[in-house]
Amino acid sequence: MTIIRQAAIILIGVALATTAVAKTPKDTLVIAREISGIAHWDPAVSQILEVNEFNTDIYNRLFDYNPLKPGELEPSLADSYELSEDGKTLTFKIRQGVKFHSGNPVSAYDVEYSFHRLLLVNREPASTMKQLGYTPENVTSLIRATDEQTFVLQTPDRFAPSYVLNLLASSGTSVVDSKLVKAHEKEGDFGVEWLGTHTAGTGPFQLKTWRPNDIVIFDRFDEHFRFKPEMKRVMVRHIAEASTQRLLLEKGDVDMAFNLTAQDVDAIAEGAATKVQINTARRIMYIGFNTRVKPFDDPRVTQAMKYLIDYDGLEKTVLKNLAVIRQTPLPAGFFGALDEQPFSYDPAKARELLKEAGLEQGFSFELLAYPRSPEAEIATAFQAAARDVGIEVKIISLPGSQLIPRYRDRNLDALLLAYSGGYGDPNAQLSKFALNPASLPGADPEAEHPSILAWRLGWSMPELSQLTDAAIRERDTEKRRDMYHQIQRELWQRGPFAWCFNNTFALGLRVGVNGYLVGTNGTDTSFSVVTKD
Repeated sequence: MTIIRQAAIILIGVALATTAVAKTPKDTLVIAREISGIAHWDPAVSQILEVNEFNTDIYNRLFDYNPLKPGELEPSLADSYELSEDGKTLTFKIRQGVKFHSGNPVSAYDVEYSFHRLLLVNREPASTMKQLGYTPENVTSLIRATDEQTFVLQTPDRFAPSYVLNLLASSGTSVVDSKLVKAHEKEGDFGVEWLGTHTAGTGPFQLKTWRPNDIVIFDRFDEHFRFKPEMKRVMVRHIAEASTQRLLLEKGDVDMAFNLTAQDVDAIAEGAATKVQINTARRIMYIGFNTRVKPFDDPRVTQAMKYLIDYDGLEKTVLKNLAVIRQTPLPAGFFGALDEQPFSYDPAKARELLKEAGLEQGFSFELLAYPRSPEAEIATAFQAAARDVGIEVKIISLPGSQLIPRYRDRNLDALLLAYSGGYGDPNAQLSKFALNPASLPGADPEAEHPSILAWRLGWSMPELSQLTDAAIRERDTEKRRDMYHQIQRELWQRGPFAWCFNNTFALGLRVGVNGYLVGTNGTDTSFSVVTKD
């Protein structure tokens, strides 16, 4: 739980760098990964995918996904629960005997504090619970502990039960050690500053060291109630270049490499001491266009952009084993997902739409993208395709710590990014793209909603926002499915998003490393079941 042990980091770096034919310790998992986006560890603050993944092992929630069976939800800190007859009150019995990393026992009051804190801190992760009607003003009356082991969650309206339970497994609902966090509060900040660089969880691992853009170290928590990890330590080294990750893996300096090119994957698969593991995840890549910036306020222009992505060509080359074509925000197999591919690489169609918009002479804009694989390759291919129809695209390569703030502040023309919903319901994805809260009846049209991707891009379609909001209240499964089909079709026709690929997370591993499964979202991925021969 202490951060940045300088001497330890130096010694670790020397040990790894000076080993001729390295072999990592049997009880330590060493990972090469691009982690520049990590800027804050508080689950009530950060929505960065890497933080969500790591916080899965640092914290527990009322419900957690089974890392041995990705996508399977099961009670975690909740021992049992009951739903009231009116469908608006969930009563949970909290599992007894669970301890935080500090040694403090877990009680329903810690759960209460964590939910209250999430809404009162009121940052982006709070958006999940806001979808149930919770606000900073009503959370303390609707969510409460009635004794040490009983936690009551009363919703303002009726919702599909599966939707509510999936929300309770999202990263933002991680349960924090209330005594420890309160001891580090400053001027009513609910411990946000302290939890930005420290952790206060119950998970099978605890954060030991974090040096931004360098290294993260997690140590095993031996008193975890659910898992007894074989790994005593997990070390994540920030390695930005895919080629360097591959080299370290081949030399045995690391056990796992995350950010690989298609060529790296092929080479690793052929290695005698290395292997490739491919897992389909919920991470959907897209190019988003800011409709507050001309000419993207014209839907004909944003539609034209969707015909300038070489979906097939990229899938077969730079994205081989790294991603598959996906033109909807819902991953394949997801409830309500459409599998159609309404767009193809068609420069002639793009020119036609641009001519209709009066832009046959072209225009120029900036595209923000991560400086890593495969984002860099996709951005470059899009740039070349756009140039062929008279559009000049200037690629601005930024790490996550700079790109995400610009996106939240709406300070951009366009960007290439990926989104992974934090819970297993279609609303986790669609609410970010289709629902702009500012367009709902009675809402303040000037209010800011930086957690909502549609709002960030200045896009609003009131009837679609209302349909998306209604879908989470629909308890008839088939009607709800039809609503999600309609939402996706409307997004294809009018939305400023060009969804293109579903990441498959091709991991490079040393032979003998087993058990690490990349699930459908960050909260069902865990180091707790990893083994090494």
